[in-house]
Amino acid sequence: MIRAVIYCRCSTEEECQRDALVRQAAEARECVRRLNWFLADEYIESRSGTSVRGREQYQRLFEDLLGKRFDVVVIKSQDRLMRNTKDWYIFIDRLVSCRKKLYLYLEQRFYTADDSLITGIKAILAEEYSRELSRKINNAHKHRQQTGNALMLTSNTYGYRKLPDKSFEIIEEEAQVKRQMYELCAAGYGSRTIARLLREKGIRKRNGTCFSDSDIRRMIRNPINKGTVVMNRRHFDFDTKQMVKNPNEDQYVYENRIPAIVSKELWERANREIDKRAGKKTVGINPGKHILSGKLVCGLCGAPFYRTTRKRKHDQICQWKCRTYLEQGRTKPGKEGGCDNIHLEENGLFSFLANSIFTNSSCCEAEELLAKIFLKLLKECLQETRQKEQAHSQQYHQKLRQQQSLLLEKYLEGLIDESLYKEKQLDLQSKIQEQNIRNIPKENSHRSFPTPEERLETIRQFLLQNQCISKACVFGMLETVEKITVFPERLEVLQKGKLGQTIFLCELCRICYTTD
Repeated sequence: MIRAVIYCRCSTEEECQRDALVRQAAEARECVRRLNWFLADEYIESRSGTSVRGREQYQRLFEDLLGKRFDVVVIKSQDRLMRNTKDWYIFIDRLVSCRKKLYLYLEQRFYTADDSLITGIKAILAEEYSRELSRKINNAHKHRQQTGNALMLTSNTYGYRKLPDKSFEIIEEEAQVKRQMYELCAAGYGSRTIARLLREKGIRKRNGTCFSDSDIRRMIRNPINKGTVVMNRRHFDFDTKQMVKNPNEDQYVYENRIPAIVSKELWERANREIDKRAGKKTVGINPGKHILSGKLVCGLCGAPFYRTTRKRKHDQICQWKCRTYLEQGRTKPGKEGGCDNIHLEENGLFSFLANSIFTNSSCCEAEELLAKIFLKLLKECLQETRQKEQAHSQQYHQKLRQQQSLLLEKYLEGLIDESLYKEKQLDLQSKIQEQNIRNIPKENSHRSFPTPEERLETIRQFLLQNQCISKACVFGMLETVEKITVFPERLEVLQKGKLGQTIFLCELCRICYTTD
């Protein structure tokens, strides 16, 4: 007996029909029954979309094509499967190579190789239809926001209630919470401290969860709280299937359009304080997210893991900790919140991943990638050394200048006599001149410096001692990892296009994780 599976999905214009997806699934099952096939599985998509990104059932079907669980895929029509030309050809290529068949029950026929041209044209037309529909929707949104007749705000905006006439009124209880956030921020408190203070007072969001530091920063940054509405901030890009931020000149700003929760002066003071705190952060040579950022997720509370650093003598310890733990600490009797998950030491985690997950991966296959990573590490090493030398030189030069200024002040105040002043001034001036000579470019000086071979040997030893090569291997392989869920006793690794892999921590070196 022929084994068949059905795939069902509703398009955007069909979502308004309550039972459209139910009827489509019933029609597909009836088709399988009428043809006396065995229904092996069902793939019912709960969301629409012109591309395959985010469609879990399609991704499952695409992976199951490689197996031997079924022989035929039953769909209503071509556009029910997808409207993206590239994705259509990728699906057909795997379908044919795996010796599976595609049955379109609306046309009551199988897909054949002779249909490749026609179906390709249909896919192009369907994609163009979706692009035109997206363009019309974007233009309609932009026109409504440009006129400013209707404010495009959600009814879930904290501190406000949307009325039937589409106007907004302040919810005083929630507004008091927002004012407290602004006052604390303007007084110099950080967002994490504000979140802790609100949590200790029992203040929660509408859904009952605690305010996070990112929630508070987002609220303080939002100009809606001073009565200013900024519209057309983002638009949906059809090609990338992502929300894209519009430039400032394309945004529409409407002041005093809704009741203000805080004054403009308080809003400005709070935001200046955030800017001042953000300005204190140092930016490295290569600013950006770490390779593990967004991949490590707590299996107990679902929060992401954050990277933390601390110094121990002359070493720097890097650990990954649950965000809930960082904000609320460990769970305790009579205390809400907290997380008891483990911490992961970065070096131990990299070694563990290299030894346990990627043992079957060939470094030769990633030779080009590893070469780029090695050059990047080499460049970072050289730049870091140069920057440290420059920073130390600048600090020392600034220190000498400050000593000169202090010496002059004491001389003018009569605290030291002229002879001592001249002696100290000459000593400081000679040190400044010596420092200026040291800052002369090396190619213009006659001092001896390590040869390139000696520096390369130093770098090689640095790479070996810090396991940089194995880290580079893991960095390259982590590009294929979508998520790593951390539990106290195991890691669950989900790689793109593959089934999840569970690794028990009893296999892990003990330095890789801690519980304190």
